[in-house]
Amino acid sequence: MFFIRSRKKELKMIWEVEKDNRVSYLVGTAHFFPYSYKSSLRRYLKIARTAIFEGPLDDDNMAKVVNAGFDSQNSYHLFDELDKKTIDEITNALRPACRDPNLFFIMDLCKLRIENPVYDMIKGMTPWLAFFTIWSSYLKKNGWKYSVDLEGYTIAKQLGKNIVFLETIEEQIKVLERLPHERILEFLGNVDRWPILAQAYVECYLDGDLEKLRSMGLRFPSRHQSVIDHRDEIFYERMQAYLNEGEVIAFVGAPHVRGMSKLFRKDGYQIKGPRIPS
Repeated sequence: MFFIRSRKKELKMIWEVEKDNRVSYLVGTAHFFPYSYKSSLRRYLKIARTAIFEGPLDDDNMAKVVNAGFDSQNSYHLFDELDKKTIDEITNALRPACRDPNLFFIMDLCKLRIENPVYDMIKGMTPWLAFFTIWSSYLKKNGWKYSVDLEGYTIAKQLGKNIVFLETIEEQIKVLERLPHERILEFLGNVDRWPILAQAYVECYLDGDLEKLRSMGLRFPSRHQSVIDHRDEIFYERMQAYLNEGEVIAFVGAPHVRGMSKLFRKDGYQIKGPRIPS
């Protein structure tokens, strides 16, 4: 087990973007993380007028995501495409987490009375929802109880900031539905490397090192052109009106920062912060 004790950290995955004396900030987020950034985020949000996020983060919209990927009558099961060794390793990696029905928002599907609790946990789920359920449950079991996006959103609400979402939950669900199926199976098949991958990710994020983050070993299913590249332009276009006013703090997944930085520079913005790989 790794990163059991979480501590507050100083956020390094943040860039100042400035044009015509209008200053804003771009945060590369981690959707799950073993450390909290509340202090850093509160400091930046206090001086911001508008807080921008990829999409809605409230419980009702999260429930829509689950409903979109779940059908109790669906005969498909992700484990039917995995070999027994992989299934056993995933089950062993997640089994303790199934004892806490409040650990994850769909963990109430976990029943200890069956032989394989993980099998039952993802029964009726589409591949993308089953994958994220497995992966997020694994992370939370190992102490990843924080989210940079959610912490920022919660603080922004507390401070009464203008909150903007760049996508609707329906648009985000469509993105999830486009996750490459072969990448999901590939990632699950490398379950033995998950601890190494998780630790490397934490080290890269803590250091604000986008280069290492980009070159990490396993191909994570959501780090794909269909999820990242075309959305960079959508995000940038939709935040333009707010950037023109300045005093914005925009939260986007860390893999989006590289592509969006090109758009900022193309429009004449100066960017200050950790090195962004070309």
